[in-house]
Amino acid sequence: MRFPHPDFSEVCLFAQSPDILIKGLGGWAEDDEPQIIRDYYAQGLPPVTSVASLSVMTGLNPGFIWSICTRTRKHYRIFPIPKGNGSPPRMINAPKVGLKAIQSWLSLHWVAKYDHHPNSFGFIPGKSHAHAAKCHVGAEWVISVDIENFFPSINEERVLQALLILGYAAGQGTNLLTKLLCLDGALPQGSPASPVISNVVLRSLDERLTALAMEAGAVFTRYADDIVFSGKGKLPDDLLGNALTEIASDGWTVANDKVYSSSLPARLKVHGLLVHGPSVRLTKGYRNRVRAYRHLLSQGKISQEDLKSVLGHISYADFVERL
Repeated sequence: MRFPHPDFSEVCLFAQSPDILIKGLGGWAEDDEPQIIRDYYAQGLPPVTSVASLSVMTGLNPGFIWSICTRTRKHYRIFPIPKGNGSPPRMINAPKVGLKAIQSWLSLHWVAKYDHHPNSFGFIPGKSHAHAAKCHVGAEWVISVDIENFFPSINEERVLQALLILGYAAGQGTNLLTKLLCLDGALPQGSPASPVISNVVLRSLDERLTALAMEAGAVFTRYADDIVFSGKGKLPDDLLGNALTEIASDGWTVANDKVYSSSLPARLKVHGLLVHGPSVRLTKGYRNRVRAYRHLLSQGKISQEDLKSVLGHISYADFVERL
């Protein structure tokens, strides 16, 4: 038997409405569960209150959901992605089909519901690293730091707190969601739900770093784990130190090899894009590369095997130029 393709836009997925979900639960529902389901639905939250409710909404066997929670590694493909420059590879933990569908559905509704910090640009529809870089146009200095082991640094306790911030109540359902989101006690790199949870977790740090930037007359943005400050005039002596203190006090470790600081007349880069001058732009090397691609494409000298990659580079260059 094949299930119909899920419509992830439905808050109750296959159940379609809280009433259908409650009816489907029948005698499995706890006394207060129907009201909790209606409350979550009214907030735009997938009403995961128990294994039974998740089973009714997804069409998945309760035993399969139990397996996800107790034999979690079985439901992930774990593989390395080379990082280059001799650095250790990045380990990706990609959920398999059943778990990925659940995480994708949850993520879609959480992204739509959550009021992201205005200075956060990662994993948010309509925003990108280029939009973050654009905020720093005209800068005379830039400093940036990266958080080390970003997703794996977000443990189950932080995930649980993020769910409470989203509007869930502590209890059986929230504990179940935490199990569905975590691998080995932390957010996995590769889950479609990890990005939105990370933004919720980092909201308080975003607010504190924004306050630091305002005190220094600087601009602050965060794209995933990449934190950037920029400004005009002299680079404030204590800004980097204060930022590192705030980051550490919030429980994060900074990747020391990725602390970047630059001032004019040196070139200023944010997320690989140049920001000194009147507009955000590609580096000279990348512009030359794209120019060569355009020439080879016009001459019909791009192989079918390389065509998708080349068109991607050209499309990206056009996107940056339109900003």
